[in-house]
Amino acid sequence: MKSIGTQIAIDMYNCSDLLLSDASGVQATIQSAAADFAMQPRETYINCEEGINEYSVFSHCKQGHVTLHLYPDLGFVTIDVFTCFKDADPDGLARFLRNYFDPDKSKITYLDRGDFGSESDMKPRRKSNIKTIRRARTIGNKLSKLMMKPRSM
Repeated sequence: MKSIGTQIAIDMYNCSDLLLSDASGVQATIQSAAADFAMQPRETYINCEEGINEYSVFSHCKQGHVTLHLYPDLGFVTIDVFTCFKDADPDGLARFLRNYFDPDKSKITYLDRGDFGSESDMKPRRKSNIKTIRRARTIGNKLSKLMMKPRSM
């Protein structure tokens, strides 16, 4: 087993204002696209707050989800696709959504979630200056002892 799930994060810039301002159209597109790419959507919700010109669309799927945050004034869309369902095609869904919104520029990040590699892979990697400081103090102590040591006659 390589990993439990796949997560794809997409940032899209300069998308069509007309497309982004149709929240119910985006909701219907997400519902049908998630079904087409075997994500098996259960429910799709829109979260619009009055007075704020941005909204979110969330589709709860079998063993995963599709989440979009849309900013019509900026022409900006963020998408997160996550699934643990082996039959789903998150790559295909991500490509479809990128083509649907037709951005001038996009950034896509792929993550493998739940990677149970070797034990050494699971340990967090930290970079710390404590070891360097400890060495400096040790050398300083040795130097001061050496300097204070009386010379033999």
